[in-house]
Amino acid sequence: MMRFLEKHRIFYGWVCVACGVMIMAVTHGVVQNCFSLFIKPVTEAMGFTRQGFSVCQTITNILYMAIALFSGTIFSRFKVRSLMRVSCVVLPLAYFCYSLCTQLWMFYAVSVVVGVAISFLTFLPFTLIIANWFEEKRGLAIGICFMGSGLGGMLFNALAGGWVAALGWQAAFRILAVVMAAVMIPLVYLVLRVRPQEVGCKPLGGAGAKDGAEETPLYGPTLSKALRIPGFWALIFMALVVGMTSTMLSNTIVPHLSDIGFAATYASGVMSCYMGVLAVCKVMLGGMYDKLGMKKSTFLAVSAIIVGLAGLYMGAFRPAHVMIVAGAALGCAVGTVAYPILTQAAFGTRAYAAIYGIISAANSLACSVCPIFTNAVYDGTGSYNAALLCSIAMTVVALLMLPIIRPLRREAERETDMA
Repeated sequence: MMRFLEKHRIFYGWVCVACGVMIMAVTHGVVQNCFSLFIKPVTEAMGFTRQGFSVCQTITNILYMAIALFSGTIFSRFKVRSLMRVSCVVLPLAYFCYSLCTQLWMFYAVSVVVGVAISFLTFLPFTLIIANWFEEKRGLAIGICFMGSGLGGMLFNALAGGWVAALGWQAAFRILAVVMAAVMIPLVYLVLRVRPQEVGCKPLGGAGAKDGAEETPLYGPTLSKALRIPGFWALIFMALVVGMTSTMLSNTIVPHLSDIGFAATYASGVMSCYMGVLAVCKVMLGGMYDKLGMKKSTFLAVSAIIVGLAGLYMGAFRPAHVMIVAGAALGCAVGTVAYPILTQAAFGTRAYAAIYGIISAANSLACSVCPIFTNAVYDGTGSYNAALLCSIAMTVVALLMLPIIRPLRREAERETDMA
């Protein structure tokens, strides 16, 4: 393969990005984005409540949040590639076991394994892998890689929906598990490489040794020093706000439009349009970071959340639905594309895994809390409007705090390299 790539002048890092797209599609795209397909058939067949069965997804999210919080320690003690190799075998086996469950506690137990395994196959490892491979065009690479989760959701929602209807929910779980294994195992074991030095390359735009004898030097503050930087806490606050507001956007589009008089099919169409544009916006946002820089790109993307929320608040007017789709698509891309770029731009590589893990955990915490807050407001007022206005206010505050998050100065890089 390397001879073919060298002959056609194809950078191997893009091969790793392509692996990321496919792995994200069959992991996050299936486990997270297809979960709703199984709620009705499983609960009707087993006699569970929908709330009880939905705890499976809550367990998965909590496990991801916990692993993200300690990812710096985990990745310093265990090799990323080893964790991925184990997880790419464990995840399909665990997902297959869903089809064998007969009690609710069994689904919960399987969800614990699924939550741990998927954490080492999606955003956490691929942010590190792409950071290793790309010094130039890193934003574009991240955007393309993380686009896989949306593409997988679109593809497997259509396919798995048909399998559930024709073959039953147990068969659908088993087929998806086989697809996971068939895609992931060859890619992780045979194709994906964590560092360019493993194949005698250097990072795109980097000055590392061609023969892989030298590693790119680490730079930036340690975690203990980062905790004393105001920009760290500003970034945590932004992750909490964006996690809350972007989740509200994506979760509220269909019920809110239905509540204010639009047909359920039309509301679902708006949601589908948003999902399609979101996949494009992930790539677009990555390119924006490469071209416009950290400050302008973050400002535009977070401002898009306000546009989407305002469009949803004015949802009674059809022209505002364009605001919903455009604002939500670009704004919700922040949660996956922006954080790894912001983390390295503001804090370097020395404590990258630890800092990114904390930021990712903050975002996951907000995503978990958002449905509780949103539905509590709806139950108390009979509308989502108050929650939408509150979210707009929070996002404005986050925008005002963006200047505190500053790019790491070259002088600071040189100092920490010598430390």
